[in-house]
Amino acid sequence: MKKYFTVLIIVYGIILIGLIAVFILCLNGTITLEKLGINRDSITSGESSGSEQEQSGAAAVQTPEPTEEPYKKIIVLDPGHGLSSSSASDEQKLADGWIYNPSRGGWGEWRHWKSGTTWVDCEGSGCSGRVPSGGSCWYPIENGDRDVEPELNLNNTLSAQKYLEEMGYEVRLTRTSNSENPSMTQRLKYCYPTLDTTRDPDADAFVCIHSNAGGGRGSCYISLSGLYDQAGISDTYVSDGNELGKYINDRIVSSTSMGISGSGAYDGFPTTILFCKSPVTIAYLEIGFFDNQSDLNILKTESDSIGKAIAEGINDYFTAKESGGAGETAQSAPAV
Repeated sequence: MKKYFTVLIIVYGIILIGLIAVFILCLNGTITLEKLGINRDSITSGESSGSEQEQSGAAAVQTPEPTEEPYKKIIVLDPGHGLSSSSASDEQKLADGWIYNPSRGGWGEWRHWKSGTTWVDCEGSGCSGRVPSGGSCWYPIENGDRDVEPELNLNNTLSAQKYLEEMGYEVRLTRTSNSENPSMTQRLKYCYPTLDTTRDPDADAFVCIHSNAGGGRGSCYISLSGLYDQAGISDTYVSDGNELGKYINDRIVSSTSMGISGSGAYDGFPTTILFCKSPVTIAYLEIGFFDNQSDLNILKTESDSIGKAIAEGINDYFTAKESGGAGETAQSAPAV
């Protein structure tokens, strides 16, 4: 038995000495993976490949499929007028899109594009030549000066914006304060993505929000008629604009204390600059008469209701268009 233990101790001693020797040889570089025929890169690449596969698998599980945003109809709301021309500096007028033309008496803008084009001002020739009685292709800036109206227009516009956005529309405003007054041409840039007029217009409608004056009462829209020759407009440009204007005005009359002016359509000013230059369907509202005390009270106290009616009228129009035709004004789901 004693002999057996002696042999066992000798064997374990030899094994221990061998292990110590191998350890020392590894430390001093005598023995390496390469000398043993093992590729170090194959070990690390195998580990990283497995890790990448695990991460890729996890990412495939965690990353949701991209979803496409639903299309929103884009409405440009244009609160008419703004800062008086006498209060604006030359630098501000230039920034707001007005043109200085000494031969025409100062600041203003051209009423038309060259026929068959957009963003090429007519400069008095080569256009439809449609102008108001006694007017010309040149529109002086001071013709748009108003005292009371700009604030009324902006309040009604902001209310309409609120309700349109609640319905799911995208809304762009041509001005957001009464300390600015962009030219009509400048306002039309909002029909384009990021105001880039080298691209196609992406707005679905342009709605001008004004109030009237001159001794009348009630709300109406200015109707389009005759020839509009700017490039890109549809064959139904006139009828679409008049239909949109009617839907909105019908809502204003039915949903507020404001009465209707005449038949609801005013046909005496089809030559307005915005009609002659707009690249998209356009409606032009004249909501009440701010020089009539009764209408002025409604404009001041029912701005929220007027804005809601504008939004509902716009929505009525698009709902009717998408259903294949016009009909009686009624409550309907958002056409977005």
